[in-house]
Amino acid sequence: MGIVFIILSIILFTSLGTVKIPFKNVILAFANNSDNPLYDRIIFNLRLPRVIGTLLIGAILAIAGNDFQMIIKNPLADPFIIGISSGASFGAVIYTALKSVYGIDLPFGIETFAFIFALIATIITFSLAKEGKKIPVVSLILSGVIVGFVFNSISTLFTVLFWQNLLHVNFWLMGSTGNIVWNDLIILTIFLVLQIAVNFIFKKHIEVVAMGDEISIFSGINPEKIKLIVLTINVFAVSVVVSKAGIIGFVGLIIPHLVRKITGPNIYYSTIGSMIYGGIFLGFADLFSRYLFRPTELPIGVTTSLVGLLFL
Repeated sequence: MGIVFIILSIILFTSLGTVKIPFKNVILAFANNSDNPLYDRIIFNLRLPRVIGTLLIGAILAIAGNDFQMIIKNPLADPFIIGISSGASFGAVIYTALKSVYGIDLPFGIETFAFIFALIATIITFSLAKEGKKIPVVSLILSGVIVGFVFNSISTLFTVLFWQNLLHVNFWLMGSTGNIVWNDLIILTIFLVLQIAVNFIFKKHIEVVAMGDEISIFSGINPEKIKLIVLTINVFAVSVVVSKAGIIGFVGLIIPHLVRKITGPNIYYSTIGSMIYGGIFLGFADLFSRYLFRPTELPIGVTTSLVGLLFL
């Protein structure tokens, strides 16, 4: 049922935009039986990579949120709220500034810079929030807000100082899937597969860790090791998302909660549910952003934030 819904959603998202393409022509193009070259170019060069990329990004963010909420045992854990996205965006801005402003030929890609600063932001957030062996909900949120504010402020400072070179970064910082191309789908797919693989391989371990560290140790499981593995994969995955599409908040907060109300804490079903409905949710947010405001478009991060704030 979920796969059918995804296919129908892809057809819908590909059809609607600044140029509306009839559903019939979309289906004919997918079947390689189209007789309209203009529609074919729009579909395969612009719409389809963006639509698929948006679904992958939504899936990655939702799974990351689900994992964070389970292993941290915090209902408000989310890549955006706890500062990971802001750290990753700062790393991406630094990379862009070094290349565009100073012309430095860097040995690492933008994803590496985004990951490094996302990891730094994560460490700072958890260090500030930790009280003994516990991480209270309020402390985590406040720490995440502080860290996010600091990194966002510095990113904004860079864009103001070097606006001629980094003018395009302003829109990117608010989230946009408009620049997704076919090559980006490869790395997004790789990290989505890694997220799913880790969750399935360590299914029982994650579910036990979600019950508490004491139960984990009593069951012979090292909770810190499991947390490290899950956090590292998800921080890297979120960093790649931010490097490709900017900051897109609240997907990892909204979708896991809604999915677990249906599936329960089972990591297998909540992962699959988060993947499907996270992608579809972000797909509809992207459709809203680019279709209702055509010929221009609203940054997708603004749309998800509006929905997320209502949910929060």
